[in-house]
Amino acid sequence: MKRLFNKKLFNKSKANDGRNLKQASIATISTIIFLVALIVINLIVGKIDLSKDLTKNKMFTLSDQTNKVLDNLKEDINIYVLYETGKENYTVNTLLKEYQSSSKHIKLIYKDPNKNPQIIEKYTKDDVKPEVGSIIVEYGAKFKVIEQSSLVNIGYDTSGSTTIDSLAIEQNITSGIISVTSSSTATVSVLEGHGETSLSSEISKQLQLENFSADSVNLSMKDAKLKENSPLIINSPKRDLSEPETKTIKEFLAKGGKALFLMDLTEDTMPNFNSLFKEYGIQIQRAIAVESNSMFVTQNPLYLLPQQKSHEILNPLNNNKLRTLIPGAQTIKILEKPKSSLSIEPLLVTSDKSWAKTDLRSDTVEKTSSDINGPLNVAVSVTNKISSDKESRIVVVGNGSFINPQISSLSSNANLNFFMNSVNWCADKKDSLSIRPKSFEDYSIQLNAFQKLTFTGIAVILIPVIVLVCGITVWIKRRKK
Repeated sequence: MKRLFNKKLFNKSKANDGRNLKQASIATISTIIFLVALIVINLIVGKIDLSKDLTKNKMFTLSDQTNKVLDNLKEDINIYVLYETGKENYTVNTLLKEYQSSSKHIKLIYKDPNKNPQIIEKYTKDDVKPEVGSIIVEYGAKFKVIEQSSLVNIGYDTSGSTTIDSLAIEQNITSGIISVTSSSTATVSVLEGHGETSLSSEISKQLQLENFSADSVNLSMKDAKLKENSPLIINSPKRDLSEPETKTIKEFLAKGGKALFLMDLTEDTMPNFNSLFKEYGIQIQRAIAVESNSMFVTQNPLYLLPQQKSHEILNPLNNNKLRTLIPGAQTIKILEKPKSSLSIEPLLVTSDKSWAKTDLRSDTVEKTSSDINGPLNVAVSVTNKISSDKESRIVVVGNGSFINPQISSLSSNANLNFFMNSVNWCADKKDSLSIRPKSFEDYSIQLNAFQKLTFTGIAVILIPVIVLVCGITVWIKRRKK
């Protein structure tokens, strides 16, 4: 009996050992499978870019234009980043890595100028030396030094203190790439001699970034000429053209010339400008647009946020939900039965609740019987088909102050976009650089309603549910033991 009991006890112990061994084997295999799966998942995730730019104006996302430039690269571009080791700028680095990941031809090279003084000597040009924080874009024997100070645009607040208005990192780097790979530079002619407003330093800088050189031209001077492939910019003239000047501009346009007219209201009428516009099917009305629809105005009824029509000039703004701000705009009438060769397209239009104030001496903006009913054009484009392969182009805006830096900054630089897109359209630059400064005030995470709901659901519902399920599972297992 005792021997039988010992035998049963031995068999039971043997069975328990087999069961424990089996459980241990399963646990070991499960652990190995889990570790292998974890390694595989980490390798896969490491290859996938899960980052997402949630800033309102896509601060860390390269524009379509930059991607187009990068896609067209055939040879390597070296981008030297001069920072002290460990003191790199996060925003600059993040964007530069976007360039590198978007093109195999972009080579990022980080150099500490304190440890590599020879790089300063190599890229010194006209006694201008690269400094810490500079970026150097190099292609073959050509290079362009981008100073750290040019990566931001400085403005002033109401107290006169300096503030960072916008970031210009992408536009400078992409401009540098275009500059070193381009074989030529376009030019624009800026008319003088009629009290025109000088182009601001902001506009001049942007023209340079987009590979334009600006030349002043005074048509009253002897031997003054307009260049055939150089768009003419006329910015807020205070006096009318002379008849010889009018003839010169008409002949220039008749041969396929391009021009951008920014026309502020003046005390005197301008019959020669008017005769020029008439040939292109439009008329500047000496009347100021007043807007009563709150959706198309800001601050006061004269500060227009006009409707932006579908056009090559405005599509980039519409796609990015940027709106131009046009203060105190003259209205532009499209004449009936223009020449068949003309194609006239409204660009900026007021609402049907607007009117044009014809009595410019009136103390009120209230509508009267003599005023012109809306909708009203405040900017138009005109194309004149000369032959199968030649056309003239003009853009006319019933205001010039909209490119004033203070006004432009209120529009989150939409005004700068509109101006430069107009210049590029006039120049017929199909590879035009449509990258503009990105307003610094938008340097924040912006979530749409779906994204807010998703993140709220994860934080408030999903994570607590996971914790609760894990807790209940552990509690049930312990009760069964």
